[in-house]
Amino acid sequence: MLEFFERGFMATMGVFSMTRERSQELVDELVKRGEIGRDESKQMVDRLVHRGQEEQDRLRMLVRQEVQAAIKDLDLSSKSDLQTLSDKLDQLLNK
Repeated sequence: MLEFFERGFMATMGVFSMTRERSQELVDELVKRGEIGRDESKQMVDRLVHRGQEEQDRLRMLVRQEVQAAIKDLDLSSKSDLQTLSDKLDQLLNK
């Protein structure tokens, strides 16, 4: 369930993920306008991609925390709770 919400939320937040191709396009435009030099362009692309990945990771963590808090607030059973209960039930049935 957590992964379902996370994937849906991440799909809507594509703004945070900076692909290498898109970063290269933006940097090439800056080079073309003379705002940065060619020698700086690769470093800038790498920084943009890295920053996009960091933002995506932070957002993913935030989504996980919020979903876990919502599950806790709703007092829902976790997968491990259900597994423990199932194991105990199996033990009782096998006696």
